[in-house]
Amino acid sequence: MKDIQYAGRAIRTSDDAADAVIHYAAVLGANRKTDTLDVPTVDEQGLPVVETLLIGPSSQITLSPAPDDGRGVDVDDSAFVEHVHRLADIAGPVRPVHEDPDVRPEDYYFD
Repeated sequence: MKDIQYAGRAIRTSDDAADAVIHYAAVLGANRKTDTLDVPTVDEQGLPVVETLLIGPSSQITLSPAPDDGRGVDVDDSAFVEHVHRLADIAGPVRPVHEDPDVRPEDYYFD
């Protein structure tokens, strides 16, 4: 399980769901787009709930391993993860902001 740090709080979800969310946020940011996601999560009592996140270019999302506090229940998220990967494919290519299309890694020289 991982915590998505979003809007000053930790949102508990599976590793795959958290990784899909942050990947999609990066794609949206790189392509100057915004979207909302209904993420399957676990609340403070360990019950499955859905959190809606607004993500895009100004999102400040981080992931961290979730502490072992007894809320590590299974979240059925396979359909969610597949859906988010499709959304990322539709949103556009992943491009780091600092990417320069005219520079290739082999152009760098290290001593």
